[in-house]
Amino acid sequence: MSINKKSLIASQAKEILVIIAYFLSVFGLIMILDISSVNFAAKGGNPYLIFLKQMLWLFIASVIFFILLETEIKTIRRIIPVVMPVSILLLVILLIPAITPAVKGARRWIFLTKSVMVQPVEFVKIIWILYLADYLDRHRKELDDFKILIGPMIILAVLTLLVFSQPDFGSTVTLILLFLVVFFLAHVPISRLIVLVLAGIPLIYWAVFGSSYRKDRITAFLAPFKHGSDEGYQLTRSLIAIASGGIFGKGAGSSTSRLMYLPCAHTDFIFSVICEEFGFIGSLFVLFLFSVFVIIGFKMAVKCRGNFSRIAIGSLTALIAISALTNIAVAIGLLPTKGMALPFVSYGGSNLLATFIAIGLIITIYMESAERMLG
Repeated sequence: MSINKKSLIASQAKEILVIIAYFLSVFGLIMILDISSVNFAAKGGNPYLIFLKQMLWLFIASVIFFILLETEIKTIRRIIPVVMPVSILLLVILLIPAITPAVKGARRWIFLTKSVMVQPVEFVKIIWILYLADYLDRHRKELDDFKILIGPMIILAVLTLLVFSQPDFGSTVTLILLFLVVFFLAHVPISRLIVLVLAGIPLIYWAVFGSSYRKDRITAFLAPFKHGSDEGYQLTRSLIAIASGGIFGKGAGSSTSRLMYLPCAHTDFIFSVICEEFGFIGSLFVLFLFSVFVIIGFKMAVKCRGNFSRIAIGSLTALIAISALTNIAVAIGLLPTKGMALPFVSYGGSNLLATFIAIGLIITIYMESAERMLG
């Protein structure tokens, strides 16, 4: 294959990712306006408030995204030793009541203003991936030595303890999954990964069943309509919304679930409203776009010769895939109810910003790696 053809393929992959990212983001803006305008108008508030906030976050995310496109890999790797301790510090700060007030019993957000807040764990996930990719690349010749795994495992224990204490069980599991994904992509012996997974099972069991409200969620998940008036309410309303959409949906703006029947309709359960308004066909199209995005992301990773580039791109793609699959699985009742945004689509500044940082890093690392191969 000629150099020009390889360069063209790399450029096309980049363009497809960008098109999908912005298509889903604009579609998300439309859905957020559709859902939130009704709720806020009913409460006497500004019906465009949530929509305008998300649009501002998309603008900020776009600025950072285009800045990342001009950033070199060596610059990214140089700041990793600085941002990793900072991310841990932010997670510690979240647990200090005098600094961060609790919202619905959880301490997950740092308030920039009274109405603007960021969720550090969204960015910690990306920093965690970059740290592990950099660490395992620098120790790529020593991966058979179990001692090499001790440092990352200690940091993982610290991160998961801090995030679990917020409490945020979903992000805790995500950090663990990313740890396993990165180690798999780095070609750490599978036997080591199996040992780590088996060792973690008792902890996961305790985390799930050691809390009454998590046990209630599991119970509601197994029989949602039996618990439709309490723990199973969100899931039952979600399933009703999805079923009522049928094959072709009720039509844009015709959802009844958005009329305050489905809690968190513009965040955690936005996919349910998409199913209701656009039906099975519309939801399938959204799934198709995410599938194309993930497939291209993994293909980019495979084509990279550099160890760091391959691990980072593959793991960042996996992060977006895990988030999307979890959100959709919760909405259709395949996983217990857990607050997890649908990347690009759900309302939430931190998630949108983090997702665009992830795609910016994917493209930046891939294009520089492609240039090295062509040069």
